[in-house]
Amino acid sequence: MRPPRPSEILIKVLASGICHSDHFIHDGVWPGLQYPRISGHEIVGRIAAVGLDNLNNDQFRVGALVGVGWNGGFCRKCNYCQEGEFWACKNGDVTGFTYDGGHAEYVHVLETAIVPFPEEILQDYTYAELAPLCCAGVTVFDAIRTSKFSPGDICLVQGIGGLGHLAIQYAAKFGLKVYAVSSGSSKKDLALSMGASEYIDSSTTDVVEYMQELGGAPLIICTAPYAASISKIIHAVAKNGMITLVSGAVDEPITVWNLPLNIARATIRGYACGYCKDTEACIKFSMNKEVRAVVQTFKMEEFPEAYNSVMDNEARFRNVIVFPEN
Repeated sequence: MRPPRPSEILIKVLASGICHSDHFIHDGVWPGLQYPRISGHEIVGRIAAVGLDNLNNDQFRVGALVGVGWNGGFCRKCNYCQEGEFWACKNGDVTGFTYDGGHAEYVHVLETAIVPFPEEILQDYTYAELAPLCCAGVTVFDAIRTSKFSPGDICLVQGIGGLGHLAIQYAAKFGLKVYAVSSGSSKKDLALSMGASEYIDSSTTDVVEYMQELGGAPLIICTAPYAASISKIIHAVAKNGMITLVSGAVDEPITVWNLPLNIARATIRGYACGYCKDTEACIKFSMNKEVRAVVQTFKMEEFPEAYNSVMDNEARFRNVIVFPEN
């Protein structure tokens, strides 16, 4: 432990979500990575101390409920920051990558990474349910929010896992008609209960053929990290439609046949979570529309079990490490 530096906030961690991208730290494949390093970038906690730059800033009062996501802060000076593209900051940090993250009792975070949470949110959410919204939640929320669509348009969600179960909820709350896709029938009832209009079992139905009979999907959100599945479902897109890839850990390169995309004038893009203001918008929307992450909680000493189940794709949605409040 040490006092926070002038621009830092010290947070007592109450919940820290495990994201699949934590494996970049474990496996040592992130560029410029320096050890030792504590991972974790889905953090919810309370401010324990503030640096000199924020001693009189009421937003950062001791005891305030806050969150931290993938974006670990920005410089405000580079050309991206000057243009308001803070997520793309040339000098930006990544929580749990360029400095220690949330899989610990306390974490030092730059002030520009802090997401304020309204205290009343705890009437309806646990700390553990809030943590995944700081990365998984805001990623799919913004991927949908920044897409071109009209209410009632079809949104095809590929995969019903840690990202997919949130994408279904957000898309439905945005007024889209959600078709959820997974292999087998085990997740059908869950998908429908979360707002999907229809469930498609890809093991028994040709998803591309089925969707094209409906005119194609104006919006496709690919969340499951399987290249073969993504490569195929891309061609279910409608004319002028958009395919967005949000999974950060696909098992191998995705292949794309350009001719159908050319003919459809379709767009394919990747999407990663934004900065603190994007997360704040996601939190407010989630509160108002009752979007909720499905979580399983673990104590710190159970971290290996929690981590391995995520990496082996055996976790049922989101695994979260929780810490005592006192």
